Parts: sequence; C-alpha cells; structure tokens
Amino acid sequence: MTSQADVDAAQARAREARARLNHTLRLAQARLDPAAIAQEAVENAAGGAARVLSSGVQSVRQRPFIAAAAASAVGLLLARKPIAKLFGLGRDDATTGRKPGLTDKRARRAKKGRHDD
Repeated sequence: MTSQADVDAAQARAREARARLNHTLRLAQARLDPAAIAQEAVENAAGGAARVLSSGVQSVRQRPFIAAAAASAVGLLLARKPIAKLFGLGRDDATTGRKPGLTDKRARRAKKGRHDD
C-alpha cells in the first residue's frame, strides 16, 4: 500500500514538473515573439557585418600593396571612358565627323571581299 507521505511526495514532484514546464513554455513564447525574432536577426546581421569589416581591414593591413592594386584596378575600370577620351582613343572619324559604327566596319570588310554573314 501507499502511504500519505508517498502521495504527498508524488504531488510535490508533479508541482515541480508543472512549474518547470510552465517556465519553459514562457521562455519559448518570449523567444517566438516576432519582435524578439526581428531584434535577434538585426543583432546577428550587425555582428556578421562587423566581423566581415574587421576581417577586411585586417587583410588590408597585412597586404597593403595588393589592396592598393585592387583598388587601382577598380578605379581604372570605372574611369575607362574618361581615360579613353583623355588619350584620344574615343575620337570621331576625321572624314565624316562621326564615330565608326558596326555597319561601317561591315562595309569596309565587304569592300575587301570578305563577308560576315
């Protein structure tokens, strides 16, 4: 048979288990709140961006010449049209006053006996 002490102990264990379950449910509800999820996402994104930036800065400090060469290459790529104008590579055709187009190139090839069809 079971004694009253055993029943009381079982009820106490059940109350403790119920309290732990309720606490776990409250924590889960707080974590699943849309505002909390959004806040955590923003914090994770900011932390990731900071790590990437720190890693980039460290790489530039370790290899400054490579970083300068890469930046120069990007700058030249972005400024290729103004540079071409500066050196006269984008000038108009002297006889017609316009730039030679694709049809002009085809016409010259046709005159030489070659066809691009």
